[in-house]
Amino acid sequence: MTRAPDPKEIKILSDILALVLDEQPGHAATALERVRQMARRDGVTGGALKNLFTTRIGTISGNNETEREKRLREQISRLERRLGQSESDTRTAQARLGRCQTDLGLIQLELATLRMQRPWRYIAIIFAAAAGLLVGIAGTQFYHSLSVTRAPIDRASYLR
Repeated sequence: MTRAPDPKEIKILSDILALVLDEQPGHAATALERVRQMARRDGVTGGALKNLFTTRIGTISGNNETEREKRLREQISRLERRLGQSESDTRTAQARLGRCQTDLGLIQLELATLRMQRPWRYIAIIFAAAAGLLVGIAGTQFYHSLSVTRAPIDRASYLR
């Protein structure tokens, strides 16, 4: 990762570039070699150096910067709207999740209640069937006790 050059280095680079443009060939070659050494040391490419000079010196026109700023501001506002929409969607989903969890809890409670009541239902059915059978037998015996009885038949004679 490259470090940002400080103003002193920019001043030195601009002085060296001024020497490069100088008429004397010895000074120009020395200045170019010095620029190469500084670029290698700092890991600066030619394109990065060009961008450094164009942004520092201001060769980019003000119109392009205002259009770029306008595009960036539009992009920021678009991203802020998307962020707001995402936050709204997240809150809606969290509310829906909360309702679903509440419903799940109620369903589980109802299921547990039904499972607990199931043995009692079987016991109640068995108790009702036994009580009905006993009432039926008692009712039949009561009816026969009220009716006229005939002489008892000796059934032992059939078995001889």
